[in-house]
Amino acid sequence: MKMDRTRIIFIAIIGVALLAVCGIGGYNLIKNQFEADVTPVASGPTRVPGSTPVVNLDSPDPVFAPDYDAADGLPTYICGADAFGSYFTLQQMQMAGTDVANGFHLGIVPFFLDEDPAYDVSEEQRTALLNSGQWDCLLTTLDSVALSSPGVVTAIVDESAGADQLWGRNMDSLDQLQGKRIAFSRGSVGEYFVYYTLNIKQLSPRSQVTLVPQDSVADAVAAFNAGQADVVSGWEPDIYDAEQSGGVPLLSSNQLRIVVDVIVTSRPSINNKADLVQSFHNAWFATLKAQIENFDTAASQIAAWGHNDWSFVYPETATDDFKAWLESVAQADLGDNAFVMRDTRPIINRLEIARRVWAASDVSVPADDVTELVNPGFVIRAAEQASLQANGNPVNDTFSISAQLDLSGVSTSAAATLAVLPCRTFTFLPESTELTLESRRILDNCVVPTLSQSVGLFLRVKGSSAWPANDPPWTEADILEVAEGRAQSVVDYLVSQGIDPARFIVEATLPPEDHWNTDDPNIQADDRFVELTLVTAGR
Repeated sequence: MKMDRTRIIFIAIIGVALLAVCGIGGYNLIKNQFEADVTPVASGPTRVPGSTPVVNLDSPDPVFAPDYDAADGLPTYICGADAFGSYFTLQQMQMAGTDVANGFHLGIVPFFLDEDPAYDVSEEQRTALLNSGQWDCLLTTLDSVALSSPGVVTAIVDESAGADQLWGRNMDSLDQLQGKRIAFSRGSVGEYFVYYTLNIKQLSPRSQVTLVPQDSVADAVAAFNAGQADVVSGWEPDIYDAEQSGGVPLLSSNQLRIVVDVIVTSRPSINNKADLVQSFHNAWFATLKAQIENFDTAASQIAAWGHNDWSFVYPETATDDFKAWLESVAQADLGDNAFVMRDTRPIINRLEIARRVWAASDVSVPADDVTELVNPGFVIRAAEQASLQANGNPVNDTFSISAQLDLSGVSTSAAATLAVLPCRTFTFLPESTELTLESRRILDNCVVPTLSQSVGLFLRVKGSSAWPANDPPWTEADILEVAEGRAQSVVDYLVSQGIDPARFIVEATLPPEDHWNTDDPNIQADDRFVELTLVTAGR
């Protein structure tokens, strides 16, 4: 058990007193007791707000290119990264020599490399090594940046377009999440994916579901397959093993575009060696250009880097293996990055949403200004170099982070129900279909964040109106007109918040026939609602 400051001071005072009376023997007794009391215990299933875990500041040895020469006078640039397809641009950079061509040696710290425990680097350790300046960059997700402010976002890697997934057993929709046990890798984007999904359904992660955190995605899937969880959150390729125990996919990041991979740069590196940071970004986009323009060569270079059981990119099948990785991530090329960094509002908005999601799940978040977590300068300067612009498109060319989303490739013809939102009762001004301020606030919290991030989501808006007694009686057309008017009022407000009007399906419904021509105010109240249903459509 960790001790608070008062207890530590109290024990210190007692120790001094005993020293004076009993000498060194008494001191040793108190010292031994103190050390026993502060022995760290295993962390619980969730983070404790305000807790500060002991962090190892010894970095695993970086992996350099095979021809690395430490005596050639070039500086090193150290980046930490998981085994993930769009992150393999780092391996390609090394093998192609693009780092050396730009005046530095890239060192990669690959997490969980070949099951070597030296490379089992916790989320807290990654943050600490970046903060301390021992690492220059970390490839991670935007929600992780919002959670811990480990550095500054200096470039966008991709938008997850199916790589992150939620699987369940004996259930077929998110509407059945309540009461379920949910496994995930603690501190990862898988945990965030769970919290975001629960937030959509307005379910408490503390009282309406049971969290089953694990140390890795593989462990989370294993817990699911062992019957210790009903739902599991994770990412490719491990998540597919959930099928072994009857798991089926419930949700993916292709439907809910909330996961963004970014390059996070150390503040000490930005402050003390900005030219080297710029050189790295130039090399990153030069490597990405080569990958787009000569994919087979890029895949072969990644396979030649070795550790193929870690990367799942093998020499004999390199092109197919690498392409399989990238099909479910929408990579951001230099043009996409320049577009985002010239108007950082969408990224800032996502950081703010991520903080709200973490905080709503009782996770402590920093109080710093999120606008300080993005530095667009390195991308902007790279974009000024025409030689870094790619001629072609990534494998998955659906990157869509912008103030105005492109819906040209989206159709509602294949729409499928994802979840019915819990917000459905809205009040209107008297004798009007105009929403009250409170109803607008509900929409701001319940609908706007999700629709503003995920172009693959549509919203079915179904209005219902009471059918009160009247003389002469109201007609079906009268009631449907009011119902549709209320639904349209909700749509109009969401459009005013920047949501494309093409993303709404407006419907009206009549109350049950036994509710027609009623004087009962309770029945009338029950029939006045606007039901909001998230539906998905593929790109």
